[in-house]
Amino acid sequence: MNFEGKVAFITGAGRGIGKTTALLLAKYGANIVACDLNYSDLEKTKAEIEELGRKAIICETDVTNKLQIDQAVQKSVEEFGSIDILVNCAGIISTSLLVEAEEDMWDKVMGINAKGTFLTCQSVAKQMIQQKSGKIVNISSIASKTAEYANGIYCTSKAAVNMISQTLALELAPFNINVNAVCPAYTNTDMMQNVFDNRGPVEGMTPEEYKKVLTSFVPLGRMAEPNEISELIAFLSSDKANFITGVTYTIAGGKELH
Repeated sequence: MNFEGKVAFITGAGRGIGKTTALLLAKYGANIVACDLNYSDLEKTKAEIEELGRKAIICETDVTNKLQIDQAVQKSVEEFGSIDILVNCAGIISTSLLVEAEEDMWDKVMGINAKGTFLTCQSVAKQMIQQKSGKIVNISSIASKTAEYANGIYCTSKAAVNMISQTLALELAPFNINVNAVCPAYTNTDMMQNVFDNRGPVEGMTPEEYKKVLTSFVPLGRMAEPNEISELIAFLSSDKANFITGVTYTIAGGKELH
């Protein structure tokens, strides 16, 4: 895939799928706008992008803050002239039974995962509408499709991401903007290790035991690597996917089959 001359705006670019996506799109020729709350992680991402011979700017951004998002978008357009690709990777997870969940936990997870996706899509889409082109890929989860024990807030937030993506696909189609969501299963990231560490004990297992149980549910017998998710994101961001919009793509090693 060739992204020469394209500009990709990526949230959650400091680690995990966001970082691997930033590096992959840079490898394919794109210049990158990397957004995250952790500035030191962003600096590392920027250095690796520049090693690939691509330009990168970094924006320390809270995706629940509309002003900060708008400022990052403005900075991107001033630097590069356009935003051709948006990938929303910023997200967090929590562990709690819904009947025991604290209200502030609900607000935090829904704020970053759902509101953050909405606000970033809204701000970037306004620029893409002016350009009359663009690709938006929102990172959801298989947890958006089938409920998971002690993971209800996250499941709900990612189901919201799916509906944001489908609705935007309808609204933005007249402007030649494609919007899709990617729903990974268990992926080898720091967030997944957090799941093992926190949800395992809730279900009476050590983190190691819980990891074995979860991966046993995957027909391919393993977790995904972040770059495997990023390759699908790259495809959906490319001209090869010009007739694909409003789809929630499962990438789960057979764990989720609908």
